[in-house]
Amino acid sequence: MSKLKVLIVDDSILYRKILSAAVEKTGVAIALQTASNGNIAIDRIQQNSYDVVLLDVNMPEKDGIETLLEIKDRYPKLPVIMVSSTGGNNADITIKALQMGAMDFIIKPVTEDYESNMKFVSNKLKILFAQVRLNRLEQGKKPDEAMLKIRSHEQQSLQQSTPLNVARSEKLSGIDVVVIAASTGGPVALGKIFESVSKDFTKPILIVQHMPAEFTKALADTLDKKGSLPVIEGKAGIMIRAGQTIIAPGGFHMLAKNSGKHAKMIALQQTDYVHGVRPSADVLFDSVAEVYAGANVLAIILTGMGSDGVEGVKKLKKKCRCYCIAQSEETCVVYGMPRRVVDAGLHDEILDIAQIAKRMKAIADGRR
Repeated sequence: MSKLKVLIVDDSILYRKILSAAVEKTGVAIALQTASNGNIAIDRIQQNSYDVVLLDVNMPEKDGIETLLEIKDRYPKLPVIMVSSTGGNNADITIKALQMGAMDFIIKPVTEDYESNMKFVSNKLKILFAQVRLNRLEQGKKPDEAMLKIRSHEQQSLQQSTPLNVARSEKLSGIDVVVIAASTGGPVALGKIFESVSKDFTKPILIVQHMPAEFTKALADTLDKKGSLPVIEGKAGIMIRAGQTIIAPGGFHMLAKNSGKHAKMIALQQTDYVHGVRPSADVLFDSVAEVYAGANVLAIILTGMGSDGVEGVKKLKKKCRCYCIAQSEETCVVYGMPRRVVDAGLHDEILDIAQIAKRMKAIADGRR
């Protein structure tokens, strides 16, 4: 199996060294070259063939956003993974980069332990590099034996954990609450939904987007400005209200809880990671199934890696009148989470991302 060729772009000598070591440690990629700024990076790309670019957000001369814009204009199929620090406006810039076409991002760890830094980054990169390989496979490149084994193993795991004969629900006539799960590619998908959703959409929307702390707040602010619906980051004790969207904060599981006879509110937990993530859609969906038992729930599964959301949708269909929309493979950055729901027979409809906002309104209005 040929290894992925990676270009590392960072103005810090230390982080170029850390990123290079992390890339090599994945075992599936090589750090072919490095660059200290965007201008050098563009020159490197012109002269060589790369499979992935790791691109620092903040750099002198030509920063990460400017460099990403040029890469996507000239080499639209070249995957770019942003490398971001916490603090300042880095979260806002990173969200902007994702909306401009970056595949995903990794966080620069703050510990001074070199070995810990390298392992932290390498673990995240290994997952992303596996997805790059899968994307290449699905784009018609010759499949290699290792990747076929990965796909076969994932399918077997799914079949063992989730029955494939789950009955689909009838189309809803009205909605009490909307729940959405998203991961890699999610910020762009959510942006397309919220810039299109009707301003008179009056149902509460609860979202889990796999992101670390600080970045979910930036995403909520971005979506709040992008569309006509209010979007906030979840906090313990806030009420779930009509027409309001709440995004689970990074680092916490978000749950729906009863608060009085009819009211419902948000609760947060820092319990164990689920599917390697926190927040987890399964945790949110499970809680919604309990507190909205018997109600009309619209579940939407957007682009992302892994299987988060499958078990939650299954529970929603048992406890509620749940209608599930899966984002189409053609419009996903990563057709992982929607694929798992579809393969499990839990979906009621598959839609391109551009169709979902209109469909949400139609179902909410009782139009079948």
